[in-house]
Amino acid sequence: MFGVLLVLLSVIVICVLIVKKFYPAWSLFVVGLVTVLIVALVTGDPVATGKKATGFLGFDILGIFSNLLTSRTGGLGMNIMIIGGFGYYMSKIGATSALVHVCTKPMSLINSPYIIMVLGYVVGQCLNVVLGSAVGLAILMMVTVYPLMLSAGVSRQSACASVAMTGAFGLSPLGANNLMATKLTGIHVMNIFVDYQLVIAPVVLVIICIVHYFVQRYFDKKDLATGHITAADFVAKDLSEADKSEKAPAYYAIFPLVPLAFLFIFSPLVYDGIKLDIITAVMASMIITFVIDCINRRNVKESFANIKVFFEGMGKIFSSTVVLIVCAEMFAAGLTRSGGIATLIDAASNFGGGYLIVYAVMFAIIGLSTFVMGSGNAAFFSFAPMIPGICQAVGGNAQWMLTGMQLSSGCIRSMSPISGCVIAISGLANISPFEIVRRTAIPMLTSYVCIFIMSSILA
Repeated sequence: MFGVLLVLLSVIVICVLIVKKFYPAWSLFVVGLVTVLIVALVTGDPVATGKKATGFLGFDILGIFSNLLTSRTGGLGMNIMIIGGFGYYMSKIGATSALVHVCTKPMSLINSPYIIMVLGYVVGQCLNVVLGSAVGLAILMMVTVYPLMLSAGVSRQSACASVAMTGAFGLSPLGANNLMATKLTGIHVMNIFVDYQLVIAPVVLVIICIVHYFVQRYFDKKDLATGHITAADFVAKDLSEADKSEKAPAYYAIFPLVPLAFLFIFSPLVYDGIKLDIITAVMASMIITFVIDCINRRNVKESFANIKVFFEGMGKIFSSTVVLIVCAEMFAAGLTRSGGIATLIDAASNFGGGYLIVYAVMFAIIGLSTFVMGSGNAAFFSFAPMIPGICQAVGGNAQWMLTGMQLSSGCIRSMSPISGCVIAISGLANISPFEIVRRTAIPMLTSYVCIFIMSSILA
């Protein structure tokens, strides 16, 4: 019982800290550290044994973080940094903007305003598979698709909701959550994407589109009639200054797709005669892009200078994502050592519900954590490491559970008023983030329930 209470207390404390806008990564680290310390003092069990033991409790606890940082930076963390750096480079040379423009151009041929709005969401969701960064994609969508939606006849509130939901699912083989899942289960990242995520996501996507269409049309009519919004909310504003990337030829739109193409071709899905890891795939894509960029610019020195963004981007990803992963795992280590998770598993097994009950509890916890933290990554990284052990104890498929938790965390993030994506959109559109969340809540909660049902059945 002590362990369960400590788990609940730890989750409550981290939620309070995040709501009060404490730095999320350090908040997770501190709460995890204190939890491990409390467990060690109460139980008397050693934190480290053998060669890892330092002889001092404080250093042993910090050793948990040190070991996590060392292992994650060299493996999972390096993959994430390489991918992030490539994304910054693609944005710098204009390839990302080119891809967005190519994908959204056909939308201008459609006359129905809410169909355009829904298609804008679908396009954004598909682009998220390639681009990975929800915030970066949202800014590009605000520059390109947002004005198109307003020109078609929807309100800026509806358009912002569409853009905010493009980050739902986190559906990308190159996403940090996917890389964490493959680390935990040993399943190839492309197999996770094709065999697991693409089984659930398309069905939920159709449901979201239908709900989104009717919800936004209802709110636009109701809010316009009550004076909550006015005709001015249907007028597009120029947001082009938000796009800092240079203009590039349309064929540059191919470049962000190259790493995915490499990983798909040289995987168990197509041809496994050649073993290709993520870092090699991204670096090969970088070299191909660099050579073509040199030819296009006819300025080798400028092309060399642009490569600097790649390495600077790796540093930014380390400070934002990799550190968050390690601190979240420190928090997870505290929860695991408390024994509360094991108690929960035993209770579910004795109750007779086993896997389904534990999954429902974990699903609810990750949903609440994502909403409070405003980050699907932070919530997923905190609880994902526990899943293989839970499934081993109560049965069920670990990857299906991880898939459901990952997809749902992306959906809940899109309805959190403190998520980076929602805040960025609200700032560009000059409306309250709570107004955006009011429009995204129903579609995202619907998808949350659908994901739980499908992943539970499939597991």
